[in-house]
Amino acid sequence: MKLPEHKTVAERIAFLVANKKELIELKKAAIKFTDYVSMGESQPITKALNTNYQDDINSGIIKRTIIGNTYNWMDSHSDVHLDGTFTKSISERQDKIFHLHDHEQKITAKVGKPTKIYEKQVSWQDMGVNMPGNTMALMMDSNISKDMNAQVFGQYLSKEINQHSVGMIYVKIDLGVNDSMQKQEYATWQKHINQIANKERAMEQGYFWAVSEAKLIEISAVLAGSNELTPTIANETKELPDKKSTGIDYGKLGELMNSESKDEKSIVTSELVNKVSALRF
Repeated sequence: MKLPEHKTVAERIAFLVANKKELIELKKAAIKFTDYVSMGESQPITKALNTNYQDDINSGIIKRTIIGNTYNWMDSHSDVHLDGTFTKSISERQDKIFHLHDHEQKITAKVGKPTKIYEKQVSWQDMGVNMPGNTMALMMDSNISKDMNAQVFGQYLSKEINQHSVGMIYVKIDLGVNDSMQKQEYATWQKHINQIANKERAMEQGYFWAVSEAKLIEISAVLAGSNELTPTIANETKELPDKKSTGIDYGKLGELMNSESKDEKSIVTSELVNKVSALRF
């Protein structure tokens, strides 16, 4: 949602407060997707969150845990998802939340079958954020399938996919502003500002949207998420060698596995699969 240009923070706050009801209704009226924002040089570190799934390429299914959203972090929409934002939705829609690519709302956009969606407490340090204490992350365990999308399957194998974003609908949202003259909005600001890990962003612009409940529709693999703390958690055991050390393009391997004729597959793809298996096991 693009706001009008304002010369000062005070003017911006005055506009937001005066139009708060309408702005909230506009936010609720649409599904929120990611912004394709540029990434900074530093990347989130999730060493303490590593998983130990074993990749079984022959089956065409690999297991991954991904972070769809990190709470108490102001994203590019100026939203701060508070602890428990998706708790109710997960309880009601556990089997209706999809793992997609690029927020495409199509049957053919599925890339995996979620086996578990949950909120988990994690430390800021584990997320690569230099801040004491903990936050909550929206997590999804997914069986990623080559039959659903061979190209995305290959990119998960080669660790090229490391950003995710949610498709969601706002349910409960409020405005927080850094202006003591605005009694209600300032109370929201004071209640939450010190739990926001990147609160300097909110301090600079003078406001944030506090999201306490939202309906979760899907979690997508994306180029860059509006919340950058949304990676695929590293697979700690028996990692695939990278392309440089093996000469194998895992994305191409996924395409071959999905598109070749049976005769070609037995000659070409099986040879590649055997090569990968020999390197890893």
